[in-house]
Amino acid sequence: MELRQIKYFLGVAKYLSFSKAAIELNIVQPALSRQIKQLEEELGFVLLERTKRNVQLTTAGLYFQNEMMQVVTSIDLAINQAKNIQAGSKGVLRIGYPGSAIYTILPASLVLFKKKFENVDTILNEMTEKDLIENIVNHKTDIGFLRVLSNEKNIVEVELFSEPLALVVPTHHAITVENFKNILDCKNEPFILPHFTSQNFYGQIVLNLFRKMGIMPKIAYESNNGATILSFVEKGLGLSIMPLSYQLGSSHNLRFIPLMELTSLYMAYRKDDQNPILKNFISITNEALIDVKNEFEKNNLYNPF
Repeated sequence: MELRQIKYFLGVAKYLSFSKAAIELNIVQPALSRQIKQLEEELGFVLLERTKRNVQLTTAGLYFQNEMMQVVTSIDLAINQAKNIQAGSKGVLRIGYPGSAIYTILPASLVLFKKKFENVDTILNEMTEKDLIENIVNHKTDIGFLRVLSNEKNIVEVELFSEPLALVVPTHHAITVENFKNILDCKNEPFILPHFTSQNFYGQIVLNLFRKMGIMPKIAYESNNGATILSFVEKGLGLSIMPLSYQLGSSHNLRFIPLMELTSLYMAYRKDDQNPILKNFISITNEALIDVKNEFEKNNLYNPF
């Protein structure tokens, strides 16, 4: 029994007419009749009662019609789903990211991606760079954004953009863009910073900024969540060091003072991953990057000095 034969039978059962079914199925009537006859012989029971004037379903034929309609619908759906998956227009994409991506490339990419691939589910997970790299290697995450190159041989890492780090202070603070000289100006200030662990690569970048000046920051609070840090700084609980792009989505009650230190954002994914959904997201991200860079130019984030 072939799927083609089942569809021929359903066509005749729909119209109770070989001639009408033959037209819809794009097959000549004698060939259609032979196919139905072969199907009945293979099944071992009669599906259709034929007379010169009409065609009627047998009791067995009526039951078979109802069951086969569900089967054919399921098969057609499975075929369409498989085609969508192959084309990268349906499925799941798991994305890891640091908080510093939420005001730039991540939302810009997701907006464009959802417009073109609305049937792809995206699972977002904010994590440290070390966890992100491990998850990509272990196939727990498909693609991510990070601030430090991992040099993992099985991961492709593409630089998207560079930007200055910035000293973040509440607007009522005495330190301003005009009177700020360097990080030594705030050596006695409390800071809200990411965890300085070996697993937090971005935290190491910030720590090295202080080490270059020969000082260690006074830590008031530690958090890897950018929104939390911004909120704490706004409430006057301390200062922070963050990528300047946080300015794009921050409160007006914060002041961002650019530093000479640059930080880059990279896109990372498995080198051997052939998932078409991943390829589509990479393409969309490169497209979204144009808008992000235009926004940087508009807000003078590339060269704010």
